[in-house]
Amino acid sequence: MTDLDDVTASLAALKNASPANLQAHLPTALRQFRFIARPDRRELAEGFAAWASVSAPTPVVAAYALFFQAMDRFIDEDLRVSLQLVMRARATFAEHDDRDGLGLSAMMIGAIYRTFGNYDLALKTLWEAYELLKASGKHPVFLAATANSLANVELDMNHLDEARSMFQVAYDESTRADDFYFRIYGLQGLARVQLRQQRRDEALAILERALELAERHQHPLHISNSLTELASFQFSLGNLDEAEALSARALDIRERHRLLAGAVTNCLRLAEIRVSRSRCDEALPMLQRALAVAEELDVKPKMAQVHQQLSQLYERTHDLEKSLHHFKTFHALRDEIEREDSARKLADARTVFEAEAARKENAIIKAQKAEIELTNRELQATIDELTRAKIGRKAKAMTLALAIVLFIFQDAILGTALRLLASNNYFVLLAVKMAIIFSLSPINRAIERHLLKRVVRKRNALALDTATT
Repeated sequence: MTDLDDVTASLAALKNASPANLQAHLPTALRQFRFIARPDRRELAEGFAAWASVSAPTPVVAAYALFFQAMDRFIDEDLRVSLQLVMRARATFAEHDDRDGLGLSAMMIGAIYRTFGNYDLALKTLWEAYELLKASGKHPVFLAATANSLANVELDMNHLDEARSMFQVAYDESTRADDFYFRIYGLQGLARVQLRQQRRDEALAILERALELAERHQHPLHISNSLTELASFQFSLGNLDEAEALSARALDIRERHRLLAGAVTNCLRLAEIRVSRSRCDEALPMLQRALAVAEELDVKPKMAQVHQQLSQLYERTHDLEKSLHHFKTFHALRDEIEREDSARKLADARTVFEAEAARKENAIIKAQKAEIELTNRELQATIDELTRAKIGRKAKAMTLALAIVLFIFQDAILGTALRLLASNNYFVLLAVKMAIIFSLSPINRAIERHLLKRVVRKRNALALDTATT
């Protein structure tokens, strides 16, 4: 079966699963969902959400439908929409205390915050996800993803020991889950830590393991990423032949599979190698190729990098007019990028603020709801106690009335009993009187139970009428 078939079958099973069996189908659907092509992935997510909005058997299932939508947008890097969707899902998970859902949503929220550059909130949310998913044990792939995000934040903050520890967790958990995807990310992260710690031999061995694993699974993205990482490593050591060969292989794979943003990176590295070897006539076509791709993608940071290298190349070949043109273009692009970055960071900050405000509001609502439920339970207990007391008094009054009737008609009752027993013995008469006296307590309890049942029936009928209307 293909990944699409697996996810389709798992989602169909989810629609009919009981709450207790929800986690039996969910891990497979989430795990394979990452590898489905974009059009099919979007169609599945939207179809599941449309079904859940009408037919979801529980609010938790509807929340997981939102999570699939958020995951689809996250993969497409539509992070603001993804954050809005996953925050809505998280609120429902929190309301119904679904620990797996809380862990998964915290994982995605933390990864988004990391991308936005808000490391404090990212770490806080990712650690929450890590603890929840570790305690669950049902989603090792996403525990690995959480550890990978945590490790990258620690690496960006230059906390190398913490980064190495989390990259190791990502590698171990993905190995346990037989998930090559995050296993490769774990290896590449461990290699970057080793490089920063000047352990080049260990870094090289780890990068080669990552490349071998990517090639074994024939995954173009990871193969090209691993080749590019190895090329950067060899370039840093001054091994230009190896760096050039590895970059050329990565470029070929990325162009064949339309991984074009990465292809620009490879072109820039190849041009840099050729310039350093004074092969400027070979570097120029490579930079022109990179510029064409960057402009096609409209990725301004890449365009700026290309113009910067073109300026340096023309300066080296003494074509100062073209060097100045590209230098001016580079600075114009850089200014534009800075303005757009400022606007994006402001929008990201606003999105994060709104998301956190919504989370805090949901937490307050949840606390208020819990307080109201506690008050309602206490009130109901008081009402029940008063009802039982009232019923007890009514039952005692009815029993007293019965006792008065028995007292009034005791002679007739005793006479009838003695005739039936065919005896006039004093002790028989005494036994009949005692039987009448001792029967009053069971009669009182029977009356009390009967009255209580009537009250319960009336309360249930009222609740049913309220629910119907």
